[in-house]
Order: sequence, then C-alpha cells, then structure tokens
Amino acid sequence: DTACEVIEAKANGVYLNANENQPEKPLIKCTKNDCFNMVSTATEKYYVNAESIDLNNAIIFCSNKKCEKQTPADVNLYYVGKDGENQNTIANKCILKSAFTSQGYYLNGGYNKSVNQTIICDVIDGCKTLKVDLGYYVNAGNKSKPIIKCEKEGNECVEEESPPCPNASKSVPGNYCYEGDQLKFFPNGNSIAVAASKFNDIYVFATIPNNGFPGIKSKTSTLFKISRYFINRFYQSGAIMIDNNGKLVDSLDGNQSNISLYTCNEDTNEYSKRSKCISNTYMFDSENSKTIFCNNGNLEYVHFTGYVVDGNRVTGGNKHPYIIHCINGKKCISIKPKVSTYYENSGYDHDKKSLIHCSNKNCITVTADVGYYVAHGESNNKGIIKCFTATSCIYSQVKNNINYVNAGSDKNNSALIKCKKGKCTVAKAKSGYFFTHTSTLLIHCTSPTSCVEITPTVNYYENADSSESSNTIINCVQNRKIVTCASETINNGFYMSSSSNALIHCNSGSKCKTKIINNGIFRGAFKSRTSNSKRSTIAQNIQNVQNVHNRDIDEDTTEDGRKDLNLRDNGDDAYGIIRCVSGICSVLSANELATIPICEFNNNKCYITLEYSMTKSATTSINAGNICTNSNRSIFYFATDTVVVKPNVISGVTSTYIYTTTNSNCLEVNDSYSNMFFTVGSNIYTINQGSVIQFSETGYYFLNVAKNTLVKGNIIDAYNDKNVKLYSCNGKSCSIVDKPDTDTYYADVNKHILKYNVNNDVYTFAYKNNVICIFANNKCTPNADLKNQEFCITYKGEIVLAATDIKNRETGECYRSKSINSYLYGYSLYEHLYYMNEFAAQMVDQTGFYIINLYNNKTVVTMNNKKKSSNIVVYGCNLSTCRVYEPNEDIYYYNVQAKNILRYKDGIWSSPSTSGYAYIALDPTNSYIFKFAKNQEKITLQARANNGYYYTVDHEMYYCNQENGACKPIDKTGYYFTNERQLYYCVHDSEVLEPVECVKQSCVPRQYYYINNAYYYCEGSSLFVPVVSRYCSYDDYVVVNFPLALTKEFPDKIKKAVDNIQKNNKSTAVVSKAKSSFDLVCVNNYVIIDEKAHEAKICNVEQLGYVKCIEDEDNPEKCNVSSAFRSWKLSPFLIAILFIFILIMNSF
Repeated sequence: DTACEVIEAKANGVYLNANENQPEKPLIKCTKNDCFNMVSTATEKYYVNAESIDLNNAIIFCSNKKCEKQTPADVNLYYVGKDGENQNTIANKCILKSAFTSQGYYLNGGYNKSVNQTIICDVIDGCKTLKVDLGYYVNAGNKSKPIIKCEKEGNECVEEESPPCPNASKSVPGNYCYEGDQLKFFPNGNSIAVAASKFNDIYVFATIPNNGFPGIKSKTSTLFKISRYFINRFYQSGAIMIDNNGKLVDSLDGNQSNISLYTCNEDTNEYSKRSKCISNTYMFDSENSKTIFCNNGNLEYVHFTGYVVDGNRVTGGNKHPYIIHCINGKKCISIKPKVSTYYENSGYDHDKKSLIHCSNKNCITVTADVGYYVAHGESNNKGIIKCFTATSCIYSQVKNNINYVNAGSDKNNSALIKCKKGKCTVAKAKSGYFFTHTSTLLIHCTSPTSCVEITPTVNYYENADSSESSNTIINCVQNRKIVTCASETINNGFYMSSSSNALIHCNSGSKCKTKIINNGIFRGAFKSRTSNSKRSTIAQNIQNVQNVHNRDIDEDTTEDGRKDLNLRDNGDDAYGIIRCVSGICSVLSANELATIPICEFNNNKCYITLEYSMTKSATTSINAGNICTNSNRSIFYFATDTVVVKPNVISGVTSTYIYTTTNSNCLEVNDSYSNMFFTVGSNIYTINQGSVIQFSETGYYFLNVAKNTLVKGNIIDAYNDKNVKLYSCNGKSCSIVDKPDTDTYYADVNKHILKYNVNNDVYTFAYKNNVICIFANNKCTPNADLKNQEFCITYKGEIVLAATDIKNRETGECYRSKSINSYLYGYSLYEHLYYMNEFAAQMVDQTGFYIINLYNNKTVVTMNNKKKSSNIVVYGCNLSTCRVYEPNEDIYYYNVQAKNILRYKDGIWSSPSTSGYAYIALDPTNSYIFKFAKNQEKITLQARANNGYYYTVDHEMYYCNQENGACKPIDKTGYYFTNERQLYYCVHDSEVLEPVECVKQSCVPRQYYYINNAYYYCEGSSLFVPVVSRYCSYDDYVVVNFPLALTKEFPDKIKKAVDNIQKNNKSTAVVSKAKSSFDLVCVNNYVIIDEKAHEAKICNVEQLGYVKCIEDEDNPEKCNVSSAFRSWKLSPFLIAILFIFILIMNSF
C-alpha cells in the first residue's frame, strides 16, 4: 500500500501536482502563507523541485502544459528558470538564483542546448538561452574550465581550460588565451595579442591557417570580433566600418581616410575589405542598426523612414535578396523576403521607380503601374500598396475581407489579391464577380488569370465568393444616380445578367452559375409583377394567372366576340419568363407572355386550356419544340408533338376539331430529363427544371431519336442503330450530318474515335484503344505508340492526325483544326489526304491536285505576291492515294478545292492574271492545253484544245495533237498561226539557253489576208476572221494580202492575174507553176476585171496612193518604193504581194 505523509511546504517552492483530476494545473506553488495549484504555460519552462534534497528529481520541466521531474546528469549544469531567473546546480542540489548580470556565459544544460548553446543573464532582462557564433566564450559557470568553445554549427558547445598565452615571437594567427580575467587574441604571427576593454570591442582582419580557429577548416581571411567575454568570427551580415584602432565607427561626419569598410560575402560568409564603395548603393550597418549610402564614393548615414534595396549584399552573382527598413534613419533592420512581395521605395530613385519588388530571392526597384500590390510579405501585417500614379503609392493594412485586382508582376498567373484576417496574398481567381474596396465597383474575372475592375450597371452579378453553404448573388441598384452593390440571398430560377447572352442560374444547395445561352426559354427567379428585375423590360402589367380550379375571372368581350380574360391568382403572382434568341436574352413583356399558352397536363398529355384560348392574344396551337406552362408560369411543359386547345364536349359528342394529338404530346420540364436530348428536325433541345434550351454546344453527337438519348459507351451496335442520327453542332446551331461519300473519322463528344466505312455503310471504333495526345504548335505528343494508327485524340476531344509514326512520349508533326467551322488538309504517312475540322477528318477520294499552304494547311487561293514561297506543297491524288509532287515549272496545276490554277517558276507561285490558254495538269495523269476563264480568283476550264497552235498566258507556243493526246512547245523559229486566228513570230533558241520569244503580228484593219489556203479579214489590229461570202458585198473594193511565209501556193485565179500583170505591166514578178515568189512587187495601178475574158487589167492610175513606184537607176529592171507611204507599215513577216483589186467576192 502507498503511504502518504504531510510535509512542511517551503516558501516560494514549486511542487509537481499529483492530482490527476486537475491536468490543466500540473504544478503546486507555495508561498509563506499558502499553497495553490498553478497553470503551466505552453512554452518550455524549468522549476526547482522544492521537495528534492539532492540531484535526484532536482528540477521540474514543463512543456505543452505538461510537467515532469528530471534529474540533472551532473553538477555545474545550468537552466533558465521561470520568470527569467537563472537556475543552476550547486553541489548536490539545484537552487534558483535571483536576477543578476553574468560576467560571461553559462553552458546551457536545457532541452535546446544544441541550438541555443549558452545562457546569458542581465539584472533587468533576466536570463535567456542564446545561440552564439563559432568561437571562444568566457565560462562564468566553471572557474576550473573558464572557456566555452563552440566549433561546430548546430552542436553543443564544450568547456575547456585556457591554453597558456604564447610568447609574441611564437604566436600563430588564431591563437588565444585567457589571462588576468581577459581574453586575448593573436591576429598575426609573431605579434602581440589584442584584447578588448570593458567598454569597447575590437575588430581585426586576420588570415587564419587551416584549423587555426573554430569552424575554419582551410586558410581563411576574414573579420574577427574581440569582446570582453568572447572572441568569434564576425558573422553579422551587411557592412561594417572600422577605424585604424580596430574600433567600430558609428559617425561619418569627419575625415573618412582612417575608416576601413568591410562587407560580407553572402555566399561564403567571409568579410573582405573594400577599397571603395559602389555609388548609389545602400548598405546595412548591422552593428549600429543604421543604413550607409554610397554617394559618389563617399559614405553617408541616411535618415529616412521606409525601405531601400540593400545593394551591398549579393548572392548568385547578381541577386540582391535583402532590403533595409528604417524608422527615421535609426532602428534599421535587414529583411530577407521569402515570398514575392512589394515595398514602397524610399531610395534615391523613388521619383522614377516608386516600388521595390522582391521575388525569387532578388529585390529590385521597379516602375509602378496604377493599381494594387501585395505588400510587406515578410511580416504578419501583410497589406496592400495602392499606386495612384507611377510615382505616387501608399501602403495600408487591410483588416476586412476585401479583394483587389493584382497589378503585380505575377498578375498573369494570379490575377486577384485576397485579404483575410489582416493578411493579403495573391490568388488565382474563380470566374465571376467579386466585391472590392468600394460598393460602387466590382471585380470581374473571366479566368483564373484575368481580372479587371468594372463600374457595374443596374443588374445582377454572379458572386464568385459564394459557396453551396452560403449562396448569394450580387444585386446592384441605383440610388440618386449612384449604382451600389450588395449581396442578396438567392431565389430558385434564372436571373438576367449584365451580358445579353448570359443568365445566372441559382438553386438552393448549390452555387449559382452563369450560363451562356444562344436560344432558349427560362423561368425567372422572381414571382412578382415586376418579375426577375426592376431594370428589365418585363412588363409592369403581367397578368396574374392561377389554376383554373381556384380563380377569379374578369371577362371583357372584345369586338370579335372573344373574351379578354384576366386570370388572377388569389394572392400569388406569376413568375417571369426569359427568352433568348440568337444570344440576346430579354424578359417577356406582358403582351409577349400572353402568347405563351397555359396548359393542363396529365400523364404526358397537354391541352391548351379553354379559358386561356378565349383571351385576346391566345396562341391556340403549338408545335413540337415549343412550350406551354401552368397557370402561374412556375412549371413548363415541353411539346413533343402538336398541342391544341382542349376539345369541348357537348352532349357526349366531341366538337369539330382539326388537330389530332398523339397519346403523348408533352413532358413536364424538370431535372429528370436533364440527361436527355430531344430532336425536332435539325434542332436539339435539352430540358431541365425551369428551362428549355435549344442545344448547340460544339461537337458531334450520335443521338438515338427514338429514345432521346446520347449514344455512348463501347458497344458499336448502338452507333449503328437505325434510330441513331449524327448531329454536328457549332456553338450556334446544329445540323444533321449526311453520311459522307468517303471514309471519314469522327471524334464524338464521348471522346471516341469512330470511322465511317463508306463501302459497308457502318460505323466502327477506329482503334481498340484511343491514344491520348497533347497538341501544340503543329506537333503532338502521344501517351502511347502511334504505330499503324493515323489518329489520336486530345484531352479536349479534338481529333489529331499524325504525319508520321510517333513513339510514346515523343513529339512529331501533326495536324489539328482550331474549330469545327475551320477546315484544313492533313497528310498521313499512309499516303492519305484528309479534309479536317476540329472533330472530323474526311479522306480525300477525288482524283486531282490539292495545293496546300503549309503555314495554315489550307488550300491556296491566290499567290500573286511576287515573293518566293517555300511553304507550298502539291498533293496529287489518284482517288484516295495521294503523293507529294515536285512542281514542274512549265505546268499550271489545277487546284481541285480552290478551283484555280497555279504555276511554280523561279521559286515563286503565281496564278495567271487573265483568261486564255495554259498548259494545265488536271491530275497526275492528265496534262493538256485548256482554255480557261478567270473571274477574280476563280478559274473555269472552258474547253480542251483541238489540233493546232496555241499561244498561252505564260507566253509559250504549243502545238496540240489530239490523236496522241499531247501538247508540246514549238522547237523552231518561224511564223505560227494559232487556232485563235492570231499570228505570232517566235524565236526559238536552238541551244535552249533562252526561253522562246513570240511577238504577235499586226495586220491592216479591214484588209484581207490569204493564209494557209484560206481568206481572213483583219479585225482590230491582229485578229484574223475567216471570210464567209454571205457577209461580203459583191462589188466591194478590197485589199488582199498574200504573205509568202504562210502561203505555199496561190489560188489559180490569182496566179493567172499575176501572170497577166506581168505581161501587161512588165513588172518584175516571177511566177512559177507551183508557187509564187517575188523580190519586190510595187504596184500602184487600178485593176479591173474583164468580165468577158475574166482577166485583171491595169489602168496605170495613181489615185489610190498605196505605193509609189520609182525606177531603180542602178537596176533598170527593178523598181523601188517611193517615200510616199501612208501611215501603215508592212509587218516584218509580210514579204507579200500587194494587189489592189475590184473583186467579185462570190467568185472566191
């Protein structure tokens, strides 16, 4: 059994409380008069155990409000006692020593002795544990070992005897000794020691050999501090100024020649002497708690209140991690911010750069933008800096929960500043609206990284700070021309917002959400005459409606006999209705609301009520896709078929009724249908509580129109069901997708890749397992090997075509369209060309050329920019097999998609500037001369060339032969009469060094020409029109030209006439039987035909004046052309015989 006894309590003694019923008071404190239970604090404390008579359980240690007895390991151990008094072990017991000032340091024996190695006491401040730098300390607790040596960071210090003081001649740098109650230090070899006085410390710069001082492992030059009670390596970060006597400088008013400036290297913790300071930099004087400024090489103490960048302390080569904070130039402290934050700049450049920005262990002065910044991030009083201008900024603490738009450098990542409980931090924002520092402004965030301050209008706004448990909406109202905002408890339903295409949907138990609406109809959140908004266009005179079984009816008969009924609620008003059309939402007016029928509903069958049908604005029939409502507009009914007025039954006979309804023609709109899709033609509808939306979200949807469900899952038969239709929606509308005429891949909204096989008329899953890939900058990275697999799908469900096989986690060339409305071409490793949008890829299966711009992978429309283009590629397709073709510079390629023709020559792609003929490649196997017409950039091929010569738009002459199906460029110099009845003279370089040059030959207007055994009439200046007798006058006077270069043999009658001319006129004409040739024929005679002899006779008349003949004196048998020419000239090709005839045209 445990025996207890009563003992006499010691005055001012402390005992451990054994009463387990009072764990919150683990101690008993006794005074001279009484004992009482005592609460222990949460911090660590030591007490003398009053009941102990020796070292056993001599002390009580309390931590986290729990206490225990402890036995010191030995005597001469010291602990910090309660209330700051020093508690030490003397002999075989512990005593509590009254407050005093220690003559040195005590070795800490407490729980934290490896961190705070010593104890120091002051008669006023009491005792405290102290972390000390490496070095030697006077041990006040053990005279036999008067030195405490600290030589390793994070370890306990040890007691030791002092070494004897060496002779000056034998001293080594770093030696010390303790002699005559004085610590001595030898900074140099073979020198006397230095020691501090009672009132002044000494600073010396010394070079210490390896292991010559605690903590120094290799030869080191640095600064040491010698005090009365310690010698240590000076570790204080910053700068220090020492005079020639080694004393600390604390005034800079006089001569600075005897001052040495030492600065600390932050990376090595070593001090070095500076020959001069860097102008316009601030330095922290840690010993004097002041700030030094280098002003053009002179040191100054500066007096300011605020912050400056410490330009002296540099890490990592060029980073300044510290700032200095001063109050009136005194009590300066060094701050090393650990988070990104801002401070007001009080430095010399504050008029240009009003802020200090600290981030990633670097602080710099920066120019401010107007706005708010997170400030003073190192302290518990984090606030904000507001900059009114680039040079006017103020700091303020924030006590309330307030949001600000972040103007800091991290605004692109965290657009918002959130202040809570006096602390401000940057944050990524939720999309929506936030309250800010004034009720007349709101913050609008469109993404986590994009927020702006706005001036609200009279409207409702989604409160982004609300939650499911505290769901509110922001209501902005106008009072005396000022719009102010406040939070408001939500109602179930829809609110109009500040955006015409957005509504705010609120439901109890869930957070309000803003929805972008294109087309739909919605129940408002308010049940009142003003409905949904005091600002909206909702009619102030909405007629109240009530269930017909409990109503008051005021009847007014109109002129047409119909009754204008006012169906009033007995106490309840109607809900407002919002309609959105093409992205514009508005609350229905009273007249508009009156056109929405009131129905009675039973078992998915609706009738328009008789009472409603009798009103003036009644709608008496609605088709599928429309709605009717109950009497107070709180419930919508969605029409799945025609809804008509309820039949009137008289004497058991249904009245005449022209509409027929199915057994089910409507549904009550509620959340039970939220996962269903209802189709009416190409329109898709979704219905949820209080809303009917014409669905148009972008994507491809396989819908079972019989079950009104979206096909999903991994059963392919569900996609091939006869009731399934494929819909394409582009964000504004939807359309039914006809089955394509080539193989096509689809990425549906379930992120399945399906392939439509045109031969089998079925859909299949393209791959057993889809490969997910990341797409960026025309490259993609798959999460599995893309081998024998052309397509992968992004996390967003976009279809991506791989240009090559790509291994898992590697990156390769890929194609992806930006939207469902934007198409591009993609080419796969398997020689397939696809016409793609964001979610579909149709295989090209049409023979022809496809000219694609690799910059955007779209078809090239025009390239007349006269710039070299290296990003154009030509795909030549034979049905579905497509290859890349190197363009031939002599060929125009017909671009199937763009309906244009392009040619690549001298590094430039171009299209013809005018209509005409060109050598065109229609497809890889069909190249020929074609006639084309150009209308803007569209080319229409009009005809394939016949046999003969053709001059092309690119100034080439071709000869086409239909028998061998080829057109080839000419290879000889000569005259060429084209099928277009134009004459060219072409020069061909036999060495093919220069291109063929052709010059169009002119003719004399209204004259006739005999070319290639046919007569032509000259129109304009170069067009030869075939002569047809029915268009000629019988007795016309005409000029006929016979170009010898184009006429092998004259007509018989012409040869005969020439013979007669030679005979009658003695000209120099020489006529052979086979052909005619002349050196020169100059005829200036009026020629008539003898109708009896049918011969041409020359009358020697000179009136016509075409050519004047002068006899050549040097050659009497020849004649020369006189200078009396008319303005026309013979073309170079016309070495011709010129006759002036009266020709009877029908004699040709």
